[in-house]
Amino acid sequence: MAKKLLRRLVRSVARAPHPVEQYIAPGLTLVQERALIRRNYLLLQTGQAALGLIGPDMLGIAVEPRIDDVIVLHFAVAARTAEVEEDIEDIVGDLDALLGGGPDERSMISSEVHVGKPDHSWPGRSHALLYKAKLAGEIHSI
Repeated sequence: MAKKLLRRLVRSVARAPHPVEQYIAPGLTLVQERALIRRNYLLLQTGQAALGLIGPDMLGIAVEPRIDDVIVLHFAVAARTAEVEEDIEDIVGDLDALLGGGPDERSMISSEVHVGKPDHSWPGRSHALLYKAKLAGEIHSI
């Protein structure tokens, strides 16, 4: 009786979907699913790394996870000042520390800086957007 109940329990657990599956679009391939999970993980870790480092000249931050173990952080800034450069270096360094011991610990992190608004001319616009400043007179748009 106990064996039968245990077998039934094991079969039901084996068929139960993982809770995270409710947040992932159906029909994704395993490669697409892993890329989405990695992108979201890197967005979260970059957000942690950027805490307290987004000053008034930082207008946008985007994350581009590449398949060749490279992570590109895209920054849109109002002006390229010493303070902005230091903040970018700190974000990259903190992200590197946060990724230590994880699946991306050997990934190379680089940064691309665009001086100007985080509009359609910003190369980071086509990647995973982490932060976008609301500029004076701007209607909220993503």
